[in-house]
Amino acid sequence: MNRHRVHLRAALLTVIFAILLIPMPPGNAGSEIQVTYNGAKIAFQAAPFAKNGATYVQARSLLNAVGLQVQWLDKTKFKLFRAGTVIDMEVGKTSAALNGSKLSLSHAPILSNSTLFLPVRPVSALLGLQVVWSASVNTVALTASGTKPAAPPYRIIAYYPYWASYQKLGLSRFAESGITHLNYAFANIRGGEVVAGDAAADRVNFAELKQIKKENPALEALISVGGWSWSGQFSDIALTAASRTRFAESAVRFIREHGFDGVDLDWEYPVSGGLSSNRTRPEDKKNFTLLLQELRNKLDEARQKDGKPYLLTIAAGASSSYVANTEMDKVAAIVDWINLMTYDYHGSWEKTANHHAPLYSDPKRPATSGASANDTVNFFLKAGVPANKLVLGIPFYGRGWTGCAATGSGLSQACKGLSDGAVAAGVHEFGNLEKQGWIGGNGFVRYWDDVAKAPWLYQKATGTFVTYEDPESLAYKAGYIKTKGLGGAVAWEISQDFNGTLLKKLTQALK
Repeated sequence: MNRHRVHLRAALLTVIFAILLIPMPPGNAGSEIQVTYNGAKIAFQAAPFAKNGATYVQARSLLNAVGLQVQWLDKTKFKLFRAGTVIDMEVGKTSAALNGSKLSLSHAPILSNSTLFLPVRPVSALLGLQVVWSASVNTVALTASGTKPAAPPYRIIAYYPYWASYQKLGLSRFAESGITHLNYAFANIRGGEVVAGDAAADRVNFAELKQIKKENPALEALISVGGWSWSGQFSDIALTAASRTRFAESAVRFIREHGFDGVDLDWEYPVSGGLSSNRTRPEDKKNFTLLLQELRNKLDEARQKDGKPYLLTIAAGASSSYVANTEMDKVAAIVDWINLMTYDYHGSWEKTANHHAPLYSDPKRPATSGASANDTVNFFLKAGVPANKLVLGIPFYGRGWTGCAATGSGLSQACKGLSDGAVAAGVHEFGNLEKQGWIGGNGFVRYWDDVAKAPWLYQKATGTFVTYEDPESLAYKAGYIKTKGLGGAVAWEISQDFNGTLLKKLTQALK
């Protein structure tokens, strides 16, 4: 998704005018049609051809050139996608959709001898490409609009919590990590306004972050507000127009004062859930939308005054109940993207060992139904959220139990307690798993669930079971992000991978 908010109506008008203004190449069966992209000739296995006043080209070669992928939905329907763009099309039909908004093409896709051909003009217009037809040399020249360097194809986001600095894991340690966005966790809420979460730590970290951004101008930083511990006031904040405005204005003041590029709202959770001390109401469902809209309005006003865009994102729960308790289709139209917390499906609150961040649920294990990253993504897609606005959550930590029965090497077995974690019982930072030599050592054996696409460790002598993320499971999730046309990945949290093993794999896999 683009970093700037897209006004869809204007974008669609641009597409329509672009289609009308691009001259049609005449059909010329006697001369081979050449197609170039940014000056380089595109090689086609099947030659381009003219039909009904339009130039058609082999889809695979064109899509490879412009960085798009194709996914067939059935025998005639398919989608073209890359980060920020999803185009739904159908063979023989001029009806299409751009990022979920319906439109009509001047010419329809064609399937010939099992090869898909696309009409150059309308597809190029949807992608914002400049098209020039040179009749003298029978060439269609496609050029990417604008002079800015291309943005990374996927967002690679990492949370950094203020308390990491107390563990001698300062921000500068991750300055060259390759992430595109950093979410600083967390700002607190006091008196209905955004305030520093830990004044002492934040003072040092904010200064360090400003220096990192100075050295890496492409990095964007957002302040994450709330989180598990500090979501108690959100229901009251969202309740009235006055309280929403007060909160939104304080958020703008905060990001201006501390040099942030936007706000990540982490309300855990509207309507129900979270800490037992949190105030929740049925009205949270609609008020959550209203709060985000007011934030968006104030950020847009700040953009006009400051001459820079400000981002608005949310951290979203992974369950179907979270989706039911929000107006996610409306929320998606307001925010720049949604960070999915696709982890903690199982954990210390249970007495049975299970994967805490599986990619897929296992039909043979009913307890896993609805508790996987794929399930969560589908909940949000069904609710009307465009795929490119969904960012998949990746945990840089594991969860563990002890005294787990040896049957199935501990998986889905009853356990007697929680394993010893370096920071908290039952929680294992990936860096500490490496440091302690637990990954394939110290009596631990690594196992792989090929249905869930998830690893686990099991030590038979103590019955210790650890569910975690590793480079292999990350590779599957990166492939999933690409196949589903998602907007990228977000890690909780970067200091837990202090050797950089997982982040390095993630950045490589999403290139």
